[in-house]
Amino acid sequence: MSTFASSYVPRDAHQPKGKQPWCATCDTDLHLAVDSIAVMDRRREILAVAFDCAQCGGARVLSTTVGFVAAVLARVEAT
Repeated sequence: MSTFASSYVPRDAHQPKGKQPWCATCDTDLHLAVDSIAVMDRRREILAVAFDCAQCGGARVLSTTVGFVAAVLARVEAT
């Protein structure tokens, strides 16, 4: 998906709108690993996703979209 930046920095004003997953401690999505996924709203493609950060060890659950999770998973598979 070419509309997404390779790394999300939440303080950057030019990031896409939506609930893109990111690590609040590291201020990036580069080190995220998906731990588990649950469907919240199938029609709107909203998921509850548990993420772990390999850099700082942080973890959180976030309501996000299928597209944002796919971008994180695609990057992990490419490495």
